[in-house]
Amino acid sequence: MEYRILITTSRRPSPRTRSLVKDLAALFPGSYRLTRGHMTLEELALEARSIGADRVLIVGERRGNPSILRFYEPRGRSLVNIVTILVRGVKLSREAGTGTPAGARGVAIIYDDSGEAMEMAEALMRGLKARLRPARDDVVITLEGRGGEVLARFRYRDRLVGPTLRLARPVRMIKNV
Repeated sequence: MEYRILITTSRRPSPRTRSLVKDLAALFPGSYRLTRGHMTLEELALEARSIGADRVLIVGERRGNPSILRFYEPRGRSLVNIVTILVRGVKLSREAGTGTPAGARGVAIIYDDSGEAMEMAEALMRGLKARLRPARDDVVITLEGRGGEVLARFRYRDRLVGPTLRLARPVRMIKNV
C-alpha cells in the first residue's frame, strides 16, 4: 500500500491558507486535498480511513495567515496528534514564482548541522513519513537553521518548487508513534 496524506484546513480558512494547502497537496505524492467545511475531527478521521490515509495534516491560521501545521494519525474514529509545528512566515509558490513538481514519487529531507534543523527534520519525518536519502524522483525538503527558526524550501530535480516556509521549533512531538 502506498503512503497517503489527507491535507485540509481549520474551519473558515483565509485565501492564503487555502493556497498553502493547495501548494502542499501539489508537492506531496499520495496527497488528497479536502475542503473541510464544518467537518469535525471525528469526521476527518473517518474520511482519512475511507481513502486509506496514513496521516492527516491540518493547516491552521491566525489573523488570516497560515500559522500552524498539525499532523495527525487516524486511529479508529479519532485523530491522534503526533507533531505540531508553528509557522512564522509563508511565501506561497505564486508569490515566489515557483511551480509544482510533476511525477514526484516520495519526500526526502536534507538539513544543515544546526540543532533547529535536525529537530525539524525529525518532526517532518514523523509527520510526512519522509526519508533522509533522496532518490531522483523525490521532492526534497531542505532545512536551514536560522537563529531559532528553520527555513524550509522544496526542491524537485534541483529546481525550487512550492512555497518557502519559516518554521519555529516543533511544539509537540509524540515520541512513541
